[in-house]
Amino acid sequence: MIRIMLGNWFTLPRVGSDVFSKLMRQARLRYDREKRMFLVEPETNIATLTAILREALKEEVVIELPCFVCGKSAGCGDCEYLEICDRTTVSNQCICKDCFGMDAYEHYCDLFTKKLAAAKVKI
Repeated sequence: MIRIMLGNWFTLPRVGSDVFSKLMRQARLRYDREKRMFLVEPETNIATLTAILREALKEEVVIELPCFVCGKSAGCGDCEYLEICDRTTVSNQCICKDCFGMDAYEHYCDLFTKKLAAAKVKI
């Protein structure tokens, strides 16, 4: 299984030039030649990306969201909602199991407010 966390650089096994071209042109994936790593950006077509990788690598591809609180993987590949959650359209404000506790909602709200203030957004 290949896990790709949105917003984080990742590597892939070597693919042919035809697959690489599809990833760049059709999926609009970003590639850094120096790092030899890929990045999913807002303009990346995630459905096309996963379809290309599944076909080329013959492996399942799971898109992971970062935890809103700690920034680590929210654990989408192990989530009970994996089959029904479309991570290409849902909010990217999920919380991992480690950060989800008794005061998770309050902590989430505090962090959300701080991020809004840092972005200078008026509520």
